[in-house]
Formats: sequence, C-alpha cells, structure tokens
Amino acid sequence: MLRILIVSEDAERLGELSRMADACGTFQIMRLQDAPAALCTHGSHLRSADALILDQDFRGGTQMLGIEALRQQHPDLPCILVTSAQQPDVLIRALRAGVRDILPWPLDKGQLSEALGRLEANHVPRERNEARVISLVSCKGGAGTSFIAGNLAYALSAGERKRVLLIDLNTQFSDTAFLVSDKTPPATLTDVCSQLERMDDTFLDACMTRVDEGFDILAGAIDPIKANEVRKDRIDHILSVVSPRYDFILIDIGQSVTPLSLAAFDRSHSIFLTVQPSIPYVRTGKRLLDILRALHYTEDKIRILLNRQGRRDELPRAKLEEVFGMKVFHALPDDPVAVDESIGHGVPVLKGQKRSAIAKSLLSLGATLAASAGTERQAQPARQSLARLFLRPKSSAA
Repeated sequence: MLRILIVSEDAERLGELSRMADACGTFQIMRLQDAPAALCTHGSHLRSADALILDQDFRGGTQMLGIEALRQQHPDLPCILVTSAQQPDVLIRALRAGVRDILPWPLDKGQLSEALGRLEANHVPRERNEARVISLVSCKGGAGTSFIAGNLAYALSAGERKRVLLIDLNTQFSDTAFLVSDKTPPATLTDVCSQLERMDDTFLDACMTRVDEGFDILAGAIDPIKANEVRKDRIDHILSVVSPRYDFILIDIGQSVTPLSLAAFDRSHSIFLTVQPSIPYVRTGKRLLDILRALHYTEDKIRILLNRQGRRDELPRAKLEEVFGMKVFHALPDDPVAVDESIGHGVPVLKGQKRSAIAKSLLSLGATLAASAGTERQAQPARQSLARLFLRPKSSAA
C-alpha cells in the first residue's frame, strides 16, 4: 500500500486534501501541518513516506528554495505540488526540481486521482530498513503477556543489540512500562495520538520512556476516558513514522480484539498468542485462535507462545498442539521466584536474575527472532531489484 504524506500549513486545506486523497484509492494517508519548505526537518515522516503531496502558495522565493532542497535530498521520493500560483517561472522551477505533477487549487478530484494513479503505477519500493512488528495478545488475564513483552523487548535490545520500541496498546490502566522500569513515562500513547501534527523526531524522543540504550517504551493510556484519542488511523500513522527508527516494534495488545488491535495485527509480521498449559487457557486460547483465523490471519503469521511450562497441573504439550492445530513456537519455563522479583522491583529479569531459567529462555527467543529478521532483510534487496526491473517508469514515445 502506497504511503502518502500530505503537507500543508493550512489545517482546513490539509483536511480536505487528506479526504480527497483517501477517496482516490487504497492509500495510507499521513498528515503533517507545517510549511512544505520545512519538511527537511521532519526526518521521521520522510523516512516512512512513499510519496508526497505538498500544498504551497508561493509568496516569495524561500518556499521554492525549500522544495528544491527537499528534492535534492530525497530524489527517490515522488512529489505532487498543489498550488494556486500561476507564475510560469515558479511552475518551471518546480518541474526542474523534480516535482512529478502540479495541480491547481481549488483541487479537482479527477486530476488528483489521475496523478495518484500515475504514482501508483510507477511506484518502486524505497530501500529502507523497517522494524519487524510483533503483536503479543493473551486469551485470558494473567497469561503473562505484558511481562513477556517487556522482557522480550529488553532481551532483543541487550542480548541482540537491536533498537526496540515497546508500545503498550492497553487502553485501561496500562502498566507495562513499570514491569521493566521505575521511570515515570513522560507521555503516553494518548498524548501522542492527540498531537500527531507535532510528531517529528524531537517530539517522539520527548514522549518515549528510555529503559536502556536501544530500548524505548511508548506507555499506554492511563486514563480510560482519554483513551478515546487512540484510534485505528492514528495507530497506523504512528507505526508508519516510528518504524524506520527501530529494528523491532513489540505491541502489547492485552486480551481484547478491537479495531485498535486489528490495526496492530494488520501491521504485524507475527502475532504471538500467549497461553498457559491449563484447561482454562487452552479453552479461551482456542477460541481466540479461531477468531484470528476467521479474520484471515494466516498460519505463518500466528505463533503460539507457551508460558509457565513445567507447572504441576499442566496439560501435555502434545495435547496443546493437537487442540490448537499447530506447533508451539516457543515455551517459557515456570520460574515464579525470578518473575516475582523482577516484577516487584520493576527491573528486567535479565538484569536482576540473568542466570534464571526464564531469562535464558527469553534470550533464546530473542536470538531466534533476530536471526529470522536478518534472513528476511537479506532477501529484500533481490526482491527490490526485481521490482525496479518490472516497475520501471514508462518513457513517453518520441
């Protein structure tokens, strides 16, 4: 899906452009209220976009200088300019700078649709490293999903030297950040969702809870009433912007299937379903697995994460796999002493109990995920080369 970043200083025009572009096709629309000439300072947005729509009225030469600088720095980012300017010299400079199409304001939907159609037809995926997104969801309270999410994120960061972001998508009384850190979050997911227009690198850094070098958390909503700010389109926007900054993004879903969790599932490379080896968890786990299958999430995307293996009352692993109709991806041992101490002190288990069975198992899981992501990234250049071969822009007939 083509990611289109629309930039305008005017909030009303930005909204209208976004609505018109969204109605023209199946595009992922991102919005930024700022001067297009200042777009070079919004690196996170530029890294995540496939194409630009710039709304700019030229009242002097500085605006065009900014657009020319943008095109020089990002020549692989196709651009549509929307403007009410009619001066021939301005339009010629824009075309020379590499602007793909110039559309007059007020904007005609048909012209915009045609311009976006040309962009889509000639679109070649940009070379960029994007995060591996993993959603963790539980079928029942107490499964240990939040503990696993926080400590797996730390294992990937400390053990595999990966840049990791953990997003707490729980919308009621979220506390995942406090399972691995004693820091008070400077902001929450609700705060970010309510200020998307401000979302640049500086703003994102100010909103993150820095657990350790290479490990950030975007804390979940503290006030359930304000959690209404967290919506599907805003989650899509945030994931698009933060993805190039990290190697892994882990999302703690909680135990509900909602439009928010579906937005996360759609963007995820893997969905980890956390269960424990007991009848109540197997029953609800099977129900959740059936829901995911009914929503057309493929078997290669869903992973069964078995927590607290080794309990006295557990069901045999073979029986679990028979009920679920798929193999357990990874089993974490029952290690209550290490887990309780980690949670009680708000310290990752790999820091406080690094020799424990649960710490070793989390490190092993992190190594498996890092190796899998590395294999996937090695395969990308070949696919991108083929894309360039077959999606080369058509030259006009002489």
